Amino acid sequence: MKNYLTELFGTFFLVLIIGINGNPLAIGFGLMVLIYLGFHVSGAHYNPIVTLAMLFRKEISLLDSINYIIFQILGAVLAGSAVFFLTSVTMEVQPNLSATVYQILGYEILFTYLYVYAFLTVTSHPKLKNNTFYGLVLGATIMVGLFSSIQTSGGVFNPATSVGVTLSHLFIGDGVSKYYLWYYLVGPALGGLIATAHYSLINVK
Repeated sequence: MKNYLTELFGTFFLVLIIGINGNPLAIGFGLMVLIYLGFHVSGAHYNPIVTLAMLFRKEISLLDSINYIIFQILGAVLAGSAVFFLTSVTMEVQPNLSATVYQILGYEILFTYLYVYAFLTVTSHPKLKNNTFYGLVLGATIMVGLFSSIQTSGGVFNPATSVGVTLSHLFIGDGVSKYYLWYYLVGPALGGLIATAHYSLINVK
């Protein structure tokens, strides 16, 4: 249970930082801190796409992966509600509406791919296991992704964020995130699938 609660804790604070601040530096450094705090307990996924990639790589069991995703989404729901409580503003997850569907999906696919590939490399590659720089690499990867895409796709790369925030609207009032939810399911899922296939192809276990 402690690993599930760690996933809830990490996802909660990650989404809380996104909702209150939104600055790529704050999010990147925040993720870095949360990864170092939780990696030794749960692996610090904080993202269903990462969990599914680790499941495919047989680094986590099916039961654990299901529970990880449930607790990640729960953490995001609580964070979306906390943002409203703290700021009186409804947290929304949406793209730049002047961008095309292909642009939005392109950013979400590419930078989720980069993050998942980085995660698999620094946490599970035999030559890099037990390193001390994994949190820095992953925090920096998210930071780069956000600086590159936040003005177009919103830079989500994480279905827990979009699903959790959308569900939080059931408690705090209507929001618009539900209309754009599919972007943040399809894009990250494709990016994660490509990253996992790429990693598996060149790092045969």
